[in-house]
Amino acid sequence: MVALKDGGAAFASNQPLEPELIQRAVSGDPDAFAALYDTYIERVYRFIFFRVGDEPTAEDLTSQVFLKAWDNLSSYQVRGLPFSAWLFRIARNSVIDYYRTFKETTPLEPDILNEPDLAADVDEAVGQQLQAEEIRLALQHLTEDQRHVLTLRFIEGLTTEEVAQVLGKRAGAIRALQMRGLQALAEIFGSSDE
Repeated sequence: MVALKDGGAAFASNQPLEPELIQRAVSGDPDAFAALYDTYIERVYRFIFFRVGDEPTAEDLTSQVFLKAWDNLSSYQVRGLPFSAWLFRIARNSVIDYYRTFKETTPLEPDILNEPDLAADVDEAVGQQLQAEEIRLALQHLTEDQRHVLTLRFIEGLTTEEVAQVLGKRAGAIRALQMRGLQALAEIFGSSDE
């Protein structure tokens, strides 16, 4: 199971800078890779979850992304490509591979893992879950490229240039996909209100 932390935050001042961590991780330092893992785990998980919509599957795929990153770290080259863009490219490819081999299964036991924490405010938890599910379902009506762009831009907070690097497209193409995706979502949510 993936241990989700308050990742995605900027590196703490007492922690080495990302390029130094990458250099140490490439040299085989597991502590440096662990620091990178802690920084990006939440963002990668969120990206995958919005693509697959299932917590256990998202956790498994997130684990696979970081295993692939660790195994292929020696092939990572800075060349102006942020480490996060490299991770999201691995995550995107993992999701594509998952859907290529996806087989629908029905659990034999009820799914008690998705029940909200009784100690938490149940109304708020249910509202957030419904909103996230509504967004995830609406995203399914977009093209694959539009889904990727909107997820990376607005859920993961990547810049247009970073999204362009992840998807291997020009920034202008990313802006156009973003605009068309947002227009399509506005139509979807506009028609659901009627």
